Amino acid sequence: SNMPFQRFVEVGRVALVNYGELSGSLVVIVDVVDQSRALIAAPGIARQQILFRRLKLTDLKVEITRCPKPAALEAALKEADIAGKWAKSNWGKKLAAHSAKRAMTDLDRYKSVVLRSKRAAAIRDVLAGK
Repeated sequence: SNMPFQRFVEVGRVALVNYGELSGSLVVIVDVVDQSRALIAAPGIARQQILFRRLKLTDLKVEITRCPKPAALEAALKEADIAGKWAKSNWGKKLAAHSAKRAMTDLDRYKSVVLRSKRAAAIRDVLAGK
């Protein structure tokens, strides 16, 4: 049982939207429409169809039935602690760091350059044996 794929398009699979106005949003597949589209939903996002190619499947999965009511979906997401698991995942950390870096001001960028140069100087001193 050595299957090449580990993430499947299925009801309850958590996915990341990679294109369009929902880009960067975590959504849950609540139904499969056909071979190329799924019905998605998430708290604060209206239920809608989306193409599979606009979704990146995650390892996270929620135990739900097909097309649950919004309140039931929200309760299942809270119970499974999807937001917490996503924040702890390497993928989630990388996206959070990317968005934090994009939100930096000029002063923040300057401070980061200064800290980086101080760290490099300290490493240089340690390696030189000072």
